[in-house]
Amino acid sequence: MLVTALLAAACGGPADVAFEPVELDAFASAPSPLSLRSRLTLLANGAACVIDSYWSRVSCVDPGGEALEFGAEGEGPGEFMFPSDLLRGASGTVGVLDFRLNRLSTFSRSGEFLASTGGLPRGFSFQSRQVTDGMASGWYRSPDASGEPPLVQAEIDVETGRVEWERAFPYEADVVNCSTPLWRTTRLASGYGDGRDGFLFVTCHGEFLVWYADRDAAEPAAIVRSPTYVERYPTDEEVASEVRMLQSARWRPPVDEEEIRSRPKSWYGSRVLDDRRRFWAVSHRNAWGDVVAFSRIDMFRLTDDGPQYALTLQVADQIVGMDVLGDTLAVLVVRDAGGVVEERRVDWYDISSVTDPR
Repeated sequence: MLVTALLAAACGGPADVAFEPVELDAFASAPSPLSLRSRLTLLANGAACVIDSYWSRVSCVDPGGEALEFGAEGEGPGEFMFPSDLLRGASGTVGVLDFRLNRLSTFSRSGEFLASTGGLPRGFSFQSRQVTDGMASGWYRSPDASGEPPLVQAEIDVETGRVEWERAFPYEADVVNCSTPLWRTTRLASGYGDGRDGFLFVTCHGEFLVWYADRDAAEPAAIVRSPTYVERYPTDEEVASEVRMLQSARWRPPVDEEEIRSRPKSWYGSRVLDDRRRFWAVSHRNAWGDVVAFSRIDMFRLTDDGPQYALTLQVADQIVGMDVLGDTLAVLVVRDAGGVVEERRVDWYDISSVTDPR
């Protein structure tokens, strides 16, 4: 294992640092349903839950292959119209956010409906995987006096839906200088609560991690560059695909092909800040085009001085979702099974041998 030193800086080009990923073998694997959503949440018993969007339900499976499904399409108790996010609650409960109904439903570990909470901010999306002291963090858009819909980080009471704290963070360009300027001005958003009143953000297409030790502070406490970051640009096929998607969008956004072509791809895909203050981010080094043979995951430890790069893991297949709880990593992957549609599976990994127990 080669642990690369952290490059702490707020400007300059991407780092070119040699590193050796740590390859892991899964100790368990189970099939997962096809879905338009790729959210995965681990439970304390090792079960991994995903959203089965085609049947408007939640599907959970443990490493032994025992499966549980709950929920159905509808607007009644325990039903969903558009399940979008999952939460790990206390005592093994599972929270399911319905984007269309603007409602959070809670289920027991056996799939029994327990309660629902309405009145969440419109368009709210959870960024955390777990409920801590009855609170969960996420973000939503809230128009200000100018009519602009800034991205607002918020913490809500999952029992009442009440917003207990919120903040619109500064614009990215006012905090950090990207190697390639951002294609549009936007605020720091989709942050990860660190469990100690701090927030961690990924910016500049994945080049920098920005950490606020105090979520109400005016300035970040640390800005660090990912040592694995590589600036990559879309192929002609990817540009054409995005142009077609934008042209078919219901709200008809302006399409600038050259702007799309000059915009670096996001380096990090699925991300999670776990219960031991470790930040995991799937590198998109191998995640474009055809289904790939392996994926890499960068891990940073969040210390009192900020995020510190620790190592990179390599696992089989293309990761589209993941979660980490204790010494267990669970990933939702797609793989080429030789058919028209890619196969989806959940793989479990024991990470105790490559990460310390802090």
